[in-house]
Amino acid sequence: MTKKATIKKNIKFYKKELEKWELRILRSLVLIFIGITVFYLFYLRANSWDITNIDFGTLEFPKLSLLTPFVFCLGFSVKQFNYYKKQLDLYKLKYTEL
Repeated sequence: MTKKATIKKNIKFYKKELEKWELRILRSLVLIFIGITVFYLFYLRANSWDITNIDFGTLEFPKLSLLTPFVFCLGFSVKQFNYYKKQLDLYKLKYTEL
């Protein structure tokens, strides 16, 4: 019985961790989306809101590098989510075998 209880405890732990990493992925995606939107709105404002004459040069893209920490956080969160998902699947398999 103790092995079964331990497996159930680990399943609960990994479910909780999955929810945490899902939330972090969502937050990172929202921040990246908001950052890109704000960047383009500032760019349009600087060009007098003339959408037909948008010309992105190579100097405009480094400004998006301000979002690099959020992209890194997103990549890390996805990696951690996948790890915990594999562990949860493993413990669910152990529980069904038991």
